[in-house]
Amino acid sequence: MRTPAARTLADYGVIVRRSWWLVIGTVAVALAAGFAYTAMSEQVFESTASVLVLPTAGDTAVTGARTAGQVNLDTEAQLVKSTEVAEAAAEALSADFPAELVSRVSVTVPPNTAVLEIGFQANDPESARAGAVAFSEAYLAHRLAGATASLENAIAASAVGLESVRGDIDAAESELSRMDPEAGGRAALESTLDGLRRQAGEIEAEIAALEAEKSAVSPGRVINQASVPQSPISPNAMFNLAAALGLGLPLGLMLAWARHRLARKVAYPTDLVERCELDVLTSVPPSVKFQRREVFGAYSPGGRVFSQLRNIVASQLTDGRRVIVVAGVAPGPAASVVAANLATAMARAGDRVTAVAANPSTTVGLPELFGTEPVPGLADVWSGRVDLAETTQAAPRQPSLSVIGPGAAARATGPTSEAAAETFAKLAEAGRFVVVDAPPLSCSADAQLLAGHADAVILAVQSRRDAIAETAAAAVSMRQIDTPLLGAVLLPSALGPMNVVPSPPTARREITSGTVSADETPTDALEAVEDDPAGMRAATQVLPVVETGPLETGPIEAASLDAASLETAAFKAPLGTTQTAEPR
Repeated sequence: MRTPAARTLADYGVIVRRSWWLVIGTVAVALAAGFAYTAMSEQVFESTASVLVLPTAGDTAVTGARTAGQVNLDTEAQLVKSTEVAEAAAEALSADFPAELVSRVSVTVPPNTAVLEIGFQANDPESARAGAVAFSEAYLAHRLAGATASLENAIAASAVGLESVRGDIDAAESELSRMDPEAGGRAALESTLDGLRRQAGEIEAEIAALEAEKSAVSPGRVINQASVPQSPISPNAMFNLAAALGLGLPLGLMLAWARHRLARKVAYPTDLVERCELDVLTSVPPSVKFQRREVFGAYSPGGRVFSQLRNIVASQLTDGRRVIVVAGVAPGPAASVVAANLATAMARAGDRVTAVAANPSTTVGLPELFGTEPVPGLADVWSGRVDLAETTQAAPRQPSLSVIGPGAAARATGPTSEAAAETFAKLAEAGRFVVVDAPPLSCSADAQLLAGHADAVILAVQSRRDAIAETAAAAVSMRQIDTPLLGAVLLPSALGPMNVVPSPPTARREITSGTVSADETPTDALEAVEDDPAGMRAATQVLPVVETGPLETGPIEAASLDAASLETAAFKAPLGTTQTAEPR
């Protein structure tokens, strides 16, 4: 027997298949939410400008930087979002909140380049382009100002030194002009003056070089101008739908799993295997339709299913085991349908079979399905009114199939262990197989009692009608006895006219001629057996008549009596008061 630990991928497929509408519905809702979010989201456009950053005199190489070269591009990327650059860009865009503009800027550094990708996002294409242009120009202006500021400071310092040297030169020249040409200190003063003039020349050359460098400073340039974006970057419809699908599908699968685990009714064979720990002998597919209150034809889809069931049961009943009890879970026709079709399939295979109607709670009895009389029957035997041989009737269209009806005392007399054992022993001697339609386990212990004297037990379960808890409890109760539980037969939820309780009196149904589908094929397209070699079917039945005082009673027709009236007539009348009831 398989257990949940042995679950395979196919079992999960069954779970998904049984709740496919839930999975698809969840995915559809998620996709609809993705569509709605996409439609309601505000469009965002992005424009990007590429800026090539060039080194300046103020740049120094940083040890361990992510990017190689004299310029640290990670630092420059942060400068793009600095307050000074944002204020300059806001002034160019006539914006009042520089901090809000910074939140729209994105800066990336392509690998192995000295390029900054400056992007700007806005609600319309033109604003996005204008923002990218403003920030790229503001960054270059800020970098230029930083680079020229150091040069200007150097030029100013050199100019101060030049003025000082020039002052010294003027002082030396003035002193030299006042000295006598033949004076002893004149040569030294002239030497000092020459040194001052050379120093002034050097400073002037340095200032000229700084001025030239200042004019030649290039902080960088825009190599790819920002363009007007043609489509928004957000919302991304494909991304949103993919995200919705990625969320909706797992959620739908989880809901399907929860529905499977929380299901209260048996719906699929896997429910019997996993949650009731029952082997499934066969399952009648929902495509098989129950068109009439009769057993399936030999070559109909339903007939083939029960023929396979017959082969399975026959292979497991060896060493003279013959008695099979078919019990339902809840009151209904499930056990009667399985018992009748299994017995018919066995009879078609050439076995002598006796079908016993021991289920008073069914909506369709074995006598009705086989075309026999319900009385006298099993309850009459157990009450001691008649002998077992008198209750056995041959099925009209299956000479090797005998039927024992429920009897007139079905509501009053239940089985005893001794009576059940004696009855099954006698029936097993007369035929190859005995198929017993037992009462449901959820409302009676009679099925367990009958199964205790049988050789095998089969549970009849109706899909979407029998509860999982009751089915599991029925399986446990059957395993508590020594009789082997072969497994379960799963019937579809729709049993058509089998579920309808006929209004009494129930007249014998007549097979009408006409063209029918495979599912509607009668049990056998044969004429009823006229002769009765076994002598089991009586032409008349002796029934007691109720004495009601002075009212004169007449003949009572057996076919026009329901179970209650037969019970009253058969067992409440004084002994010896009888009438011969001619069948209609």
